[in-house]
Amino acid sequence: MLRLFHRLVSVSALALFALALLATPAQASVFSARVLLVPDTGLGMASEYAGVAPKWIQAETALAVSTETASPANELNLVWTFWGHTRPAAGALPSGPAARVRLVLQAPRSLPTIRSSILVRSADTWSEPIAGPTISLAAGRPTELLLPLPALPAGGEALEALRVHLRADEDFSDLTVTAWALGEHEAISLQPPADSPANRAAPTLAVSGLTSPGAPVSVAVLDEGERVLATLRATADASGRFALALDRAKLPVGPLRLRASVKLPDGSVATALDVPLYLFPLLRPGATLPMVRREGRELTVDGKPWGFTGLNYTRFNLGYTIRTDFREAAEDLRTYASWGVNVLRIPLNLASIQPAPGVFPDDARYAEILRAHRLDPEFFNLLDSFIGWAGHHGIRLVLEWHEVPNDPYRYFIGGNEQLRGTGEPGGGIAWLSNPTGTERAEWGDHRIVRAIADTNRWLARRYRGNGNLLGFEVPYNEPHSRADSSEMAWRAITAATLHPIVAEDPERLAFGMSIAWGHGNVLPSNTWLPPEDLAGFAPHYYLGNGPVAIRPDAKSRPEPWLARDVAATFEHSFAAVALPHSASPVPVWNGESGEHGFESLFPDLAQLQSAPWMIETQLAQAYGAGMAGSLGWTLTGHETIYAPLRPVLEKHYRRYAPVFAAGPVDYSRAKILFVQNPGAVPVQNGLNHACVPFARLALDLHLLPVHYMSDAQLLANGLVQISAGLEQVESVASGLGYRAVVVDSRNLDQRALDLVRAAGLPLLVVDDAASLTRDRLAAFLGSAGIAVDRRTPADFQLIPGRAHLVVYRRSGHDRGPVRVYPRLYYTGDRSLVDEAGRVVFTGSAERLAADGIPVGLAKWTSAIFRITP
Repeated sequence: MLRLFHRLVSVSALALFALALLATPAQASVFSARVLLVPDTGLGMASEYAGVAPKWIQAETALAVSTETASPANELNLVWTFWGHTRPAAGALPSGPAARVRLVLQAPRSLPTIRSSILVRSADTWSEPIAGPTISLAAGRPTELLLPLPALPAGGEALEALRVHLRADEDFSDLTVTAWALGEHEAISLQPPADSPANRAAPTLAVSGLTSPGAPVSVAVLDEGERVLATLRATADASGRFALALDRAKLPVGPLRLRASVKLPDGSVATALDVPLYLFPLLRPGATLPMVRREGRELTVDGKPWGFTGLNYTRFNLGYTIRTDFREAAEDLRTYASWGVNVLRIPLNLASIQPAPGVFPDDARYAEILRAHRLDPEFFNLLDSFIGWAGHHGIRLVLEWHEVPNDPYRYFIGGNEQLRGTGEPGGGIAWLSNPTGTERAEWGDHRIVRAIADTNRWLARRYRGNGNLLGFEVPYNEPHSRADSSEMAWRAITAATLHPIVAEDPERLAFGMSIAWGHGNVLPSNTWLPPEDLAGFAPHYYLGNGPVAIRPDAKSRPEPWLARDVAATFEHSFAAVALPHSASPVPVWNGESGEHGFESLFPDLAQLQSAPWMIETQLAQAYGAGMAGSLGWTLTGHETIYAPLRPVLEKHYRRYAPVFAAGPVDYSRAKILFVQNPGAVPVQNGLNHACVPFARLALDLHLLPVHYMSDAQLLANGLVQISAGLEQVESVASGLGYRAVVVDSRNLDQRALDLVRAAGLPLLVVDDAASLTRDRLAAFLGSAGIAVDRRTPADFQLIPGRAHLVVYRRSGHDRGPVRVYPRLYYTGDRSLVDEAGRVVFTGSAERLAADGIPVGLAKWTSAIFRITP
């Protein structure tokens, strides 16, 4: 969904216009722009009014205005309308006797006399017109018009529109508006730089202004907390102009303010209103974050285990194709970095990178095609800048194809949704479809696969070796069609979209997106048998779509597939859905999670009641499942879906970011193996339901980490055929380093059972995993020499991380603190420090397991303890 976060753009974003109006021979009064409309800043629009036709020209830096027959030939109305959701708030506009509206006008022929007046509209009512000055236009020469800004209503109603009425003594029909701004008169006018991506590596930014000739000028740079970061001084020249330079390396990125002061001839000091300045990161050419590498089932940076928390950043798919906003994107990165977020997944429509077959952003036709479809030609410049800025903040990006150009009515690629179903052409970029969408390439089609492969190749070549990109997802978002969801079809399509990436950038990582809408955990290709060169798996496991029974009221919910038994969902759903990945040879991370589906999972609760449980639970359980990372899904910036949850997201990402960053739970320590044929229970919704009893037992007895393998996976890993003489081959067991194995014999390949027996491992065979009790499993493991924790209540989950202990309460009734008995993997004496900074334990791991620690948690919440030397 598009969020038009258009902002009041002051002098910090574009040029500041200044006009010296001499009040005395020694003191100047100058116009300072506070809100800019032209050049285009996205704050409202020039409107058609009384026969006027406005049109943006010169890449939206100026406005061409012509009259039509409906308007008198010697009159022109310039009307600027502020959209309902972008109307300036009370107090945001200049006011009082010094408030002015400034326009710079130009006409193709001379007009010696033009009279002006101005009106404003609020509460659907126009004010009385106020007369402005009379000006003359010389042919082709820009001329300034400065009008008083009418007083706004005292009741605080929003400004809806500005109307400038022009009347000449002779006909005129064409006009160009090169500047339109709201501002005021001050003793000093400041013109700070319009910092932009073009200034990525510029060490300084110029600041200039206008005041009284020869006056001493001081400009202070302040942060959001009013702290003075730097003070610059200069003296105005004979024309009143002055110039200064900001050292970008010495200033923080983000919103700053410039406060200009001037010493007047009478010795007093006049200080102008603060001027906002947004400073983008200074990027050194070629500088990037270190590349992330894969070592076994872990991701590493500089040889150390590494993990991540983050979000899906949807603005590039749902908004920035229509209108880019460099400052908004940069500020989002700054915000997320402050939360500890270190990865963002970037959903994209392929049309925004390849808008026509073989046309990419380095092609001159790229911008032309986007403009032709009313899309912003600066889109790729913003994405390219975003990649650079992300690295500055320590954030890596994952690129994925969420949509392709096969829907001509899709609004975000220039389509007209109102024409859908009419048979009329949609108008959007849809070269994988005909103009009416009746013949379109569907997911899995070779044309889509080829388009993605070509685009992946172009991007991989452009960003070769750039560590700001964690990698790509392949083949595309949530495969779910007949054409892409069989074992062989998925492997073929994934390989076709993967290999162009590694061919261009051999060190680049690519992660596989599972079938069945991203949550399939049955096929070997999606769990333990990745195609060659695939770095890992990136399934989508939402809390509400696990292997848990649907509730009776599901059909009445917005998303019936998410309306599952609540208690079972929070108790074991995520652990069960992730268990088939537990013995994966490559990293696994959760690509989408969070509060999505709260209306169906918790139909009787408000968003802010249920969503915090869902967000915290998925972070805790993804970490407990050994995942390398977890990315929440939300519509970035959305007023009802995203905005209310920002404090919740910030709270839990700040908590869990250091936990994941220290590296995932070490699943190579698993000493217990569960073996099963996934078809022992019918597969439902693309999910393995057979493994649920094993997941619950592992949680109840605090056995994690454990491994789970299908019989096919066990045979692929442990069955070795070696030479036993001339042309003789013998099967032997090898590479199974477990201390105990539990096997469900239903539908099992007999060779898997024979393999475990041949390996001589302690073995427990059951004919139905659901019949295995805690007591029986605990007794078997005890006989195999494996300690079992029966003292920690079963409704607590203990998650032993590399640098943290996470305790999550997955069920039970709220009560006071209970004692838990974690088993951690460290030597010597260490301390556990809770989230309030209190030391709750000091001693050896053996003593901790024996004595335990008290933990008080409400249901579906967690506690984090740092493990310190």
